[in-house]
Parts: sequence; C-alpha cells; structure tokens
Amino acid sequence: MTNMGNAKTISLDITSKRARGRGELVISAPVAALPPAVERAAHRLPKMTLTGVWQERAEFSVGMTWKSYGSNIVLSFEPVDAGTTRVVATSTPAVPTTLMDWGQGKADLAEVLNAVAAEL
Repeated sequence: MTNMGNAKTISLDITSKRARGRGELVISAPVAALPPAVERAAHRLPKMTLTGVWQERAEFSVGMTWKSYGSNIVLSFEPVDAGTTRVVATSTPAVPTTLMDWGQGKADLAEVLNAVAAEL
C-alpha cells in the first residue's frame, strides 16, 4: 500500500504467517523523530501498552482478545538516508505455542504503524 493518508508515508507493507506478522513502513522523517512520535502514537492505541522506547526501537504489549492470547510488537528504526527512515514492526504471540490469531496480529501491526505515521 502507498500513501496511507499521511504525506510523509512513502510505503506500508504488512504480511503475516500463522500467528506471526511483519510490517514495514518507509517514512520521510529522520530516525531521531521516531521515538517521540511513538510515544505520542501510544495515546491513540488504547488496547496496546508501550513497554519501552529507545532511539533505535520501541516495544508494545497487546492484551488478550477473543482472537488471541495477546502479542508483543517490536518496532525497529533503520535509517535509509538522512531524511528517510524504515520502521520494521514484528508481532509475536505472547503465548509461544499459539498457531493461529485469526488476523489479529496483522491488524495490530497496521494499527500501530498507521498511528506512528499519523504523528509525523
């Protein structure tokens, strides 16, 4: 998908297999702008808890729903050039033996990446 309503979003791609997901957001913003944007975005995500934010990554915890036992989302910030950053998001189930999450992990990744993009 391209340009999800934010002029700074260059591309957004999310895939999932079994109960694991991976998303990639390329955005026109320097790496240093991401940690504060993630902290602001966390307020838009009531079902997720921001468990940590650092200069190179951030971590969220997602609670249990009828579709899943919860998951952990890690965002990694990778500079492409001085003004462009790639945000790689991975979702893993909170219960390692989980085989199916009925698309909840993919939906959670889309929600967190769109919230971060909206804050930039």
